[in-house]
Amino acid sequence: MKKLQKSEAFTGLEAAIVLIAFVVVAAVFSYVVLGAGFFTTQKAQQVVYSGVQQASSNLIIIGETYGSAVGTLTAPPRINSLTFSIGLAAGGSSVDLNKTVFTYQNRTVLKTIDFSSGNPLSVPPNQPRCAAGVAPGSYQWCIVSSQNDDGDSALERNEQFTILIKLTDVSTGGLPPSEDFTLTVRPDIGAALPIHKSAPGGLTAMNVLH
Repeated sequence: MKKLQKSEAFTGLEAAIVLIAFVVVAAVFSYVVLGAGFFTTQKAQQVVYSGVQQASSNLIIIGETYGSAVGTLTAPPRINSLTFSIGLAAGGSSVDLNKTVFTYQNRTVLKTIDFSSGNPLSVPPNQPRCAAGVAPGSYQWCIVSSQNDDGDSALERNEQFTILIKLTDVSTGGLPPSEDFTLTVRPDIGAALPIHKSAPGGLTAMNVLH
């Protein structure tokens, strides 16, 4: 009888040990599952945030887009340069214009607009400004003026840059009257900003493009 009681007591101890082991294993498993869940949630938030950044443009056009036209006695006027102002969209991240790509396209032309060779980025340092008395060459750009500018190449909150883009130096080139074009501003972060405009039917020296 004593042996039977001793055996039963030992079995109860074993059951207690097994139960504790299950509890410990369950606790560890729960911790692992919760940790994986938190990690997955964090990664999902990062993916969503990155997706929103890439899907929305940080840039907006401020005001009108202007086209300057030239002509000769033998050639009708054509728009050979564009001027427009850009700023940050509400909540948009800063945009480094040194890393921004401009692309121009019309019915017959597709060009990447380079920074003006007459206005090197090193003079002044890291500032893509139009040099005094130096006009951009064909399919080149520079910053002709700015507002609330702190002097660097980054377009930041409350800043505004006015961009001058030269289409061509050839009087017979450029954008003819009544023709559409698309200028795409592609920053390094965020979606591209497409600018769809059309030249008016009758061109003057300076034209508002719609």
